[in-house]
Amino acid sequence: MAAHNLYLKNTQVYDEDGDPFQGILEAKAVFKTQVEPVHRLRKGETEDIVSYHVEVTMILTAQNADLKYFIIDKITQGKTPIIPMLIGEQWDKENDVKERVRLTNIRLVPEELTIFEAKAEGNDKGTYELRGKTNDKPDFLEKFTEYED
Repeated sequence: MAAHNLYLKNTQVYDEDGDPFQGILEAKAVFKTQVEPVHRLRKGETEDIVSYHVEVTMILTAQNADLKYFIIDKITQGKTPIIPMLIGEQWDKENDVKERVRLTNIRLVPEELTIFEAKAEGNDKGTYELRGKTNDKPDFLEKFTEYED
């Protein structure tokens, strides 16, 4: 399974009404593809892409309480928490340009949620990770500029 990483800063998460949850977080998105070998008569064996999905890991601080309460409400209602939309930025510091990407319908895996396991030792801020995945294609709202010689 091939994977391509996208590290996002200044990430904002939105609810069903399009309103943002309070707080900005960091996220990592990994685009994974599933391939199958295909036998061709003249060209030999090649691979076709069968499926893809995006795995999202969000790093929340304790201040992002709205998102935490949203997830707890969904789980206690017996529903899988689905984050409708996430928009994040990836920066190219060398050329001072950014790429903005939107991920939609991120399903959080209830078995992997550890919401109250905050790591706060000394002067560290309490943080925890949320993991989910989506089958929707990422939308690039702003793309990196073309490289010129």
